[in-house]
Amino acid sequence: MYFRILLLFLLLPLSLYSREETLEIKDSVILKTEVKPFKIIPRQATIKSAIIPGWGQLYNRQYWKLPLVAGSFVTLGLIANWNNVRYTKYRGYYYIVSPRISDPKYIPPATIEVPYEDGTIRDLDVNQLKRLTDGYRRNRDYTYIGMVLAWTLNVIDANVSAHLKTFDVSDDISLQVKPKVDYQPFSQSLVSGLTLSFNFK
Repeated sequence: MYFRILLLFLLLPLSLYSREETLEIKDSVILKTEVKPFKIIPRQATIKSAIIPGWGQLYNRQYWKLPLVAGSFVTLGLIANWNNVRYTKYRGYYYIVSPRISDPKYIPPATIEVPYEDGTIRDLDVNQLKRLTDGYRRNRDYTYIGMVLAWTLNVIDANVSAHLKTFDVSDDISLQVKPKVDYQPFSQSLVSGLTLSFNFK
């Protein structure tokens, strides 16, 4: 099911940007209509990529970048979830062994049995649980920062790629280097050199 949705999502832009000419037949008269060629606008690529990661790459027709963008966000999301699950777990144990200002009658235990992911059970005190809780929270927050950076790089990549695709590299803009020989009347000799000529539209 998910594969069909992903396949439809990837093939949809191909059907939207068709460059084929169409023929319409009306009352035995053939009308030839031309579809304008697709033109990439860098501003649209930037906005689309800022809304949904990877949309700008699809707009630029760089389909091979979509698995890289999706893979980075899926990987960072899984890492953030892994750290968040452990942070929530150890925060609950830390709450049990830490003193409470709201309830001065509560006497926390010195240690508590905590099951680890490998199946072992260890007695941990309040300092050990605080280190574990802070470490998993820090890792989770760093992963969120990584997701923001990945989103920003995704937008920058879409913008730069759109600009490079619309960059004019035709023969109308060119640099020509030609040898030149001039006669110098003062020294009464020939002087060789190079001329650089730029051609613009």
